[in-house]
Amino acid sequence: MKQSHLLRILLIAVFLSIAPSARPQGCTQCQDNTAATPPKTQAAYRHAIIFMTATASGLFLGTLVLLKRHR
Repeated sequence: MKQSHLLRILLIAVFLSIAPSARPQGCTQCQDNTAATPPKTQAAYRHAIIFMTATASGLFLGTLVLLKRHR
């Protein structure tokens, strides 16, 4: 029983590790709009992206902790 779970986890890990890398969209309009903004605004965008990523990660990890405790 444990070996079958281990084998499944191993196969999933191998599958995910050989998956092709994601290509960025390369939206030139977004790049042009961002490049046309002042440096302070560009820095604010960078901080906002980090803040949104940290918030989403915190919510995800919090949900995992709650589900793990509930189980």
